[in-house]
Amino acid sequence: MVVGINCGHTKSGAGYGAVGFIKESEHTRLVGQALMDLLRSAGVTVIDCTIDQANSQSEYLAAAVALANRQDLDWFISIHFNASGTHEGHGTEVFTYEGRQYQDALDVCANLSELGFTNRGVKSGSGLYVIRKTKAKSMLIEVCFCDNQQDIDTYNAAGGAQGIAKAIYKGIYKEAVLPSVQMPATENHNPTRDEFHAFVAEIARKDWQECHIMLPSVVIAQAAIESAVGTSELAQNANALFGIKLNGWTGRTYVKDATEQNPDGSYRVDKNELWRAYDSWEQSVLDHNDYIASRSTDGGRTLRYGPVIGCSDYILTCQYLEQCKYATSQTYAETLINYIEKYNLHQYDEFEPEQLAPEGYLWIVQAGAYKSLNNAKKLLQGLEKMGIVCLIKKYKAEDSI
Repeated sequence: MVVGINCGHTKSGAGYGAVGFIKESEHTRLVGQALMDLLRSAGVTVIDCTIDQANSQSEYLAAAVALANRQDLDWFISIHFNASGTHEGHGTEVFTYEGRQYQDALDVCANLSELGFTNRGVKSGSGLYVIRKTKAKSMLIEVCFCDNQQDIDTYNAAGGAQGIAKAIYKGIYKEAVLPSVQMPATENHNPTRDEFHAFVAEIARKDWQECHIMLPSVVIAQAAIESAVGTSELAQNANALFGIKLNGWTGRTYVKDATEQNPDGSYRVDKNELWRAYDSWEQSVLDHNDYIASRSTDGGRTLRYGPVIGCSDYILTCQYLEQCKYATSQTYAETLINYIEKYNLHQYDEFEPEQLAPEGYLWIVQAGAYKSLNNAKKLLQGLEKMGIVCLIKKYKAEDSI
């Protein structure tokens, strides 16, 4: 997929955009750059068709179109903010050639209107130079009216440029919303609860023994609760068993709303949030543990989940996760602890204690014992063909038992 993005208008002089409560030319670039970053992170080839300086309006328009027409684009998208003479105009609208009702254009309008803008619809933009002259399928997006206070309040409440970019991204890049992921042949994505517990346990126990980051019982409980035992939208469409947002992630993303709890106990819905997406459930589990081990909000000076790392008490681990604000739920620790105890998940935290041989002794794995040296050599040769290094040594019969 190749997309051309034009951050509307020049930065100054001829071709400069409207000025209201915000400056159009500044915010088209904020939205456009955020959109380009999202598309690139999803593996989309992005062509920046923005023109910063021109001697005239017509020169600016011709230069933008020339950039677009040098490429074989799937979409050419020009970002703008509207304005009206009475300053009473409001809402979002999209222009296409002859007003064609492309599904992507309709989705962009719908997604922006979900943020609180009036949906003015998909309209004919045949008279607009960048729509008429570009070879590619084109849309010009008027995000909202920059001279209308209500629209600007909605714009800011939606997260400003980032919030708008996410809504447009969700409209034009369907693979980001419903990623084309294949279920690994080794994973059962329709497990029973016990099968799900055992699947996550195998990965979590191995990772605990090797890295000592997250206690297995807690990882299993988090995965089960956050993914509804593998049946959630994220689990099925993004192979994500945990609701982890980008936070530095550069892999594939998934777009969906997030329901969060406010400090006063009420709930809110954050629109079009970006979540990490994976190639498998196993990758999701391992990335979750890596996230816990490496997440920092101060440039790496401290680890956000420091108390969690290596903690061998499941109750303390759950409490630390809540204290470190892993989730906005005010009962997160209690929910995890109750789940662990209900399904006896702490059994997965138990490991056979290490037994060291006494001083001067070693544990020896003996593949076989033969009276015939030829038979012993045949076994040795067979093992060596499998890449197993071994040796033949003669023992007294009573010593080899």
